[in-house]
This record gives sequence, structure tokens and C-alpha cells, in this order.
Amino acid sequence: MLKRLLSPLTLFNQLALIVLLLALLGVAGMSLAGWLAQGIQGNAHAINKAGSMRMQSYRLLAAIPLNEKDNVLLDEMEQTTWSADLKEAAEQDGQQEKLAALQHYWREELEPALRRAKNSDQVKPHVAGFVERIDQLVTTFDHTTELRLHRIIQLQLGMAVLMGLLIIFTVIWLRKRLLRPWQQLLAMAQAIGQRDFTHRVNVRGRNEMATLGIALNSMSEELAESYASLEQRVREKTAGLEQKNQILSFLYQANRRLHSQAPLCQRLSPVLSELQHLTPLRNIELRVYEYEDEENYEEYTYQPDSSCEASGCNLCPREPALQAGETTAQKWRLTDNHIQYGLVLAQLPLGRSLTHDQQQLILTLMEQLTATLALERQYERQQQLVVMEERSAIARELHDSIAQSLSCLKMQVSCMQMQGETLPAQTQTLLGQMRSELNTSWRQLRELLTTFRLQLTEPGLRPALEASCREFSEKLGFPVNLNYQVPPRLVPSHQAIHLVQITREALNNSLKHASATACGASVIYHENQITLTIWDNGRGIPDNGDRRNHYGLIIMRDRAQSLKGDCQVRTRSGGGTEVIVSFIPEITTGANHE
Repeated sequence: MLKRLLSPLTLFNQLALIVLLLALLGVAGMSLAGWLAQGIQGNAHAINKAGSMRMQSYRLLAAIPLNEKDNVLLDEMEQTTWSADLKEAAEQDGQQEKLAALQHYWREELEPALRRAKNSDQVKPHVAGFVERIDQLVTTFDHTTELRLHRIIQLQLGMAVLMGLLIIFTVIWLRKRLLRPWQQLLAMAQAIGQRDFTHRVNVRGRNEMATLGIALNSMSEELAESYASLEQRVREKTAGLEQKNQILSFLYQANRRLHSQAPLCQRLSPVLSELQHLTPLRNIELRVYEYEDEENYEEYTYQPDSSCEASGCNLCPREPALQAGETTAQKWRLTDNHIQYGLVLAQLPLGRSLTHDQQQLILTLMEQLTATLALERQYERQQQLVVMEERSAIARELHDSIAQSLSCLKMQVSCMQMQGETLPAQTQTLLGQMRSELNTSWRQLRELLTTFRLQLTEPGLRPALEASCREFSEKLGFPVNLNYQVPPRLVPSHQAIHLVQITREALNNSLKHASATACGASVIYHENQITLTIWDNGRGIPDNGDRRNHYGLIIMRDRAQSLKGDCQVRTRSGGGTEVIVSFIPEITTGANHE
């Protein structure tokens, strides 16, 4: 009957029904046991009250003759005799008559006898009769409690037997309905995995296992029919799919590498190396222009030795170049919205050609490289704008606070000097010194504001330095030479601003104080260190030069400290002055440079 009841249900529903039956049996057993236990608890309270009545009766017997102070004992006995625990236990066990007889005996016989008695011998028989009735009631409660405990034990045993039988049935059902069909299905799946399509499953019934067995048998037959024809087609497609998979994997890894946080060289050079393994291209070279300046570019090449990556790209050897007659030149431009970021050059050996998939691979990679370089360019511009916005804010604060205060002081000193004759000579001299110092402070503040408002609008360090040299060439009346030997894109914009401002400050000092006939600047990169030198052939630095031009020198040294470098202002060996700033740039790509 149970088998017919479970057959229309799914395996999940059958298992859920068995679990539900187990849960219902457990809940029912606990509920019945709890209900019976409540009766036991009530009887325990009643027995406790009966024992209290026995003790109180003996206390009353010992207190005879009673007086007014003993009325408390009588009241306690009255409350205990008519307590709710005794009443509930008597109603639950059907002992209302015995309890009523006990209460009547107390009120009609024992209590009056206690009040009249002059000695304990007069009421001992009454107390003994009262205690005997209490014992009879307690005996009844004990019997009922034992009966309930016996029922709880029988109930628990019965529930345990039922649950055991249900668990045994569940184990047998699981083995028959799930384990054995599952083993057959698993054996057939393994046979299909080993290309044995003759294996069949025999699962009876209308459940999911039987349906799955029928489906597997049908699938095995269809596979046996189609495997022979598909095997040949798979072999034909395998080679093409493997190549496409390599291309897709390469593009995915290249995209991840190009958008990582590593230096640009460590991102680009491995991509070029992998590209040479996937295509017949040789001598792949990527030139990254510095703001569309085709004469100044940063070069990245294929590196055949992958172990040299940790030592820096500029230390890796190149692959031996092919002869010009043995190859044809290939070129791809990296452009985006009429902005040319760079150029990719390669050599294709004669007799070799690029397949359609390889051409699509190269075009997609060129788009990724263009996007990477565009993001680099945008990030550098954003960094530059952030630095300039901060400096503009500082300049505004200086102008609105210190500049106005100095102007106010200058006007106040001028007003006091207008009183000239009325002031003592010493005061007039002091006012003159104050006005001179205010004029000097005002001039230094204007120079500082001019420095803070300087904007690095030129794209890169080299164009900015060239623009500054042209500007001071017009002011000085002779050309200011620039010797620039730093790879492109090596100095970040927030450091380039400090270099430009130090250069302008040094050239401005030459213009104002040196009376020079020749000036120049050089920027050299050597052993991962950049050295900026600004020189002139003027009068040089006097012994008290730091005091006379202390403000400009302090500014230059502060900027050098911002670069985590060193600034030296000293007399030039051939006459004049030179300012030397040395520091290590924060971001170095380590690429091959030309």
C-alpha cells in the first residue's frame, strides 16, 4: 500500500514525505511527553504542599496551649490546606472528595480542638487522624505520578520503535530507489565517457531515475550513430579551434596585463614577445611618441629571453636582426581621434603571410595598445591638472591674505612718513627701513605668486623647458642653450613642474643679479638618476649671497626636497654660478630608448 502511495510522487517528494513523517513522530512524542510531564509537575507541587501541612500540624501540636501569637500558624495552615496546587492536583487526579474531606476535617474538628486544648494529649488523636488523611492523599498522588511516568516511558519506547522502523524503511528505500539506479546510471556514464555506447540502463518505475535511464539509453544510441561522422569533423576543427583559443587567451591576458598597475615597459614588452610567438612577425618594435613628436619616442621591443624581465627591459638582448632582402616591412599606426600615440614596426619573412585570424588578432591588439596609451596620456594630464589646481589655490590664498596685509602695511607706513617733520629723526629712519623691508617682502611675494601661478601647459618636461629657455632668451638678449638627454615620459608631471620652476627661478636670478653674457641648462639621465644643471658666466655668488637672495635659494632647495633630491648652488669653475639638482624619478619604465 505504501509503495502504491509513493509511486506517483517524485523522488524528492517521496524523500520529503519520509522526512516529514520522521519529524511528525518526533514532534508528537515530545508533545505527549510534555503533556504527561505537566501532570507530574503538578503532583510534585501538591505532594510538597501535603508535606508542608504535615509539618505545620506538628508545629501546632507543639505550641499547645495556643495564644494570640499562634494565630499566624493557624492562618498558614488554612492557606496551605486551601492552596491552588492541591486543588489542581486533586481535580487532575479525581481526588476532590478526599481533598474536601481533609479540608472539612481541619475546619470542623482539628482547628476547634486545637483552640480548646490545654495540653497536647487532648488533640493528639485529632492530629493523628489529620496526618493519616494527608498520607492517604499523598499516596494517591504518588500512585498517579508513577502511572504517568510509566506511560511516558511506554510512549517513548513506542516512538523509538516507530522511528527505528521508519529509518530502516528509509535506508531500504534509498538503496532501492536511489543508490542502485544511481550506480547503474554512473556505470553507463563512465561507459559513455570511455566511448562504449553498448551499455544500457535497466531502471523500472516512473520516477526521475527511470526517466533519466531512458534518456541515457536513447542518447547512447544516437551517439553511437553520430560519433563516427563527428570524429572526423572534430579532428578537422581541432587545429583551428586551438589556434583561436590561443588568440583569445592571448588577447585576454594582454588586456589584463595592459590595464595592470605595473610600469609601462613591464606591460608592453611581454605582450610583444607573445605576439611574436603567435605570428610569423619578427623584430617587433613599438614606438611611443611623446605627445605626437615623432623624433622623440620611447621604444619597446620583443625580448627573446623571458628571464631578463626582472632585470629591466633595457638590459635584455634583442633577437638577431634579419637581412633586409629576406623580409618585408610591416607598419601599424596607433591613432585615436586624430591623435597619434605611436607606431608598431615589424618584419615579415619572405614567403610567409598572415592568416585572417592573425590579421584580426593584430588589429585587435593595436586597438588595445591605443586604448592603453590613451589612458596613460589621460592619467598624466589629470595628474598635471590636480597639481596646478592645488598651486592655484595656494596662490589665491596668498594673494587674498598676505598680499593684502602687506599692501595695508605699506599704506600705513607711507601715511606715517607723510608726517615727516613732526616725527623724530630716529623714527623717520626706522620708518624708512620698514618701508624698504616691506617693499622687499612685497617683491618676494609677487615672485612667489608668479611661481605658483606658473602652469605647465606644454605637453611634457622637454617642451616646457624649451619654452622657458626661449622666454628668458628674449629677456636676456642672448640664447639660453638647453641640453636635454632624458628618455621621453620618464619624469611624471608633478615632478616636472618642480624642475621647470627651479629652472625659471635660477634663470630669473641670472637675469636680475648675475649680469651674465651666457646661460644654459642641461638635464641628464644616468644610472637611474636625473641631474638638472643651470649655469651662467656672471659675477658669481658673493660670500653673503645666501643672505641677499635667501628667498629664491630656499624655494629651490624646498622644491628639491619635494623631489626627494639634493640642490647645490655654488660658484662655477669657469666663473659664474651653477645650480645642480639631483633626484631619482618616481616612475621609471625601464624601456629601450633612442
